[in-house]
Amino acid sequence: MRRLTVALALITLALPGCRIRKKAQQNQAAVDDGQLASVVNAGDPHRAVQFVRGFYGIENQSWRWTAKNFTVTLRPVKGSDIKGAKLELKLVIPEVMFNRVGAMTVDGKVNGLDLGPETFSSAGDATYTRDVPPVVLAGDAVSFDFSVDKGLPPSEKDPRELAVIVSSVGLLPKAAK
Repeated sequence: MRRLTVALALITLALPGCRIRKKAQQNQAAVDDGQLASVVNAGDPHRAVQFVRGFYGIENQSWRWTAKNFTVTLRPVKGSDIKGAKLELKLVIPEVMFNRVGAMTVDGKVNGLDLGPETFSSAGDATYTRDVPPVVLAGDAVSFDFSVDKGLPPSEKDPRELAVIVSSVGLLPKAAK
């Protein structure tokens, strides 16, 4: 009888957890409405379609390696067709990469407009941030093309061309002045 009581108590405790997990999954489905996002996390499999070219698979459920040239499509933030927006590419230059190739320069383009290069002179976390003018932010989707001046070519150990690690890319509203 005591075993039955313990078993029933464990089942009773487990049921609310199942409901919580199910509710969290329902909330996730509401967030993933099939629309493009303005900010995409590289570890989100629901946003894979926005990583158009030059991105490899998700690693450690949070980031992706890129090739030297890569493209992401983002939804412009509300009002950015009038005020513009801020582009933010969060990346990492691993120490092993930096030790082999040195400083790396990232450049971004949108609709043929060069956003300007930035050179990162050390390993570690980095952010490529640029103001994006309103003229290129009309419509429901905007593709950003990035290039990195250095990387590692494919090898026997890894058949991919590797440049930087990306954790997120996004368009953010411009701060009020």
